[in-house]
Amino acid sequence: MKLAGIDIGTNTLRLLIAEFSADGKYRTVESGRNITRLGEGVSFAGRLKDEAMDRALCVLKGYADKCSEIHVGGIYAVATSAVREAANGREFLSRVKDETGIEVKVISGEEEARLSMLGVSSALEISGHDVLMMDIGGGSTELIMVSKGNIEFRKSTDIGVVRFSEKYIKSDPPQRKEMDLLEMAILDHLQREGCFIGLKESGRIPAGIQFIGTAGTVTTLAAIDQMMQVYEPEKINGYMISRGGVYNILIMLAGMTNKERMNLPGVEEGREDLIVAGALAAYKVMEWFGFDEMTVSDAGLREGLVADLYNRLKVK
Repeated sequence: MKLAGIDIGTNTLRLLIAEFSADGKYRTVESGRNITRLGEGVSFAGRLKDEAMDRALCVLKGYADKCSEIHVGGIYAVATSAVREAANGREFLSRVKDETGIEVKVISGEEEARLSMLGVSSALEISGHDVLMMDIGGGSTELIMVSKGNIEFRKSTDIGVVRFSEKYIKSDPPQRKEMDLLEMAILDHLQREGCFIGLKESGRIPAGIQFIGTAGTVTTLAAIDQMMQVYEPEKINGYMISRGGVYNILIMLAGMTNKERMNLPGVEEGREDLIVAGALAAYKVMEWFGFDEMTVSDAGLREGLVADLYNRLKVK
């Protein structure tokens, strides 16, 4: 059975076509990742820009053609933060349906966290382990804690690399005062969420819990740390990066121009102006919860989508 998952994110669109065997395991048939910056300006204007929607639709038409060509048995497509917030989000999804035939579901941040964890669990051996997972996206960051196989905590907060880069970073490279304001905004979001403070101070985080990061910011940090000229998923998945390592990369990136970052091994085009905000967010979350290292997962939401769709079809 071939199934497809499509993640329509604030910065990046992702496709996974997977072929499942009878035991529920799958192999990747086709994958795609395209930076479209769909959520460009949404945090200011409250609407998706026409040109951003056109960029995303162009990519989605290609994804639809690929799904048709491979004869997938089902597609689970979701939209996240940018479409959730945009006043014309439903209008965009109507265009997607009309022009590609793909039905898209807008999911909550909490459901995004659950699905991302499902994707991570398909790539990393975490069964039986206590895990806190972080997914830093373009418009939001999700945190989910699993203990003894049960979801103990999940929360979405508006720490997003597109959102924060647009709001706080105006200079190239960023000025010290811009970095200070960005850091204050990240801390403000963490401190504003009473559940984060409760999680941190209540002793609910088990000793020895594993901290896992997923999505483009975290995988980019792992790629930079390995000076990766060509992205190699097998070297990203399971890679361990220390909090000190994240800090060193952050300082290096903050001192570079966008052009210099774009030429840095590990940074893909379209992420050079976002990775500073992403690196600072990753560092501050690690510092906030007291984690000295992070395990990186190459898998995330799109892998969770195909796994969730397979599980639902199997029940039927």
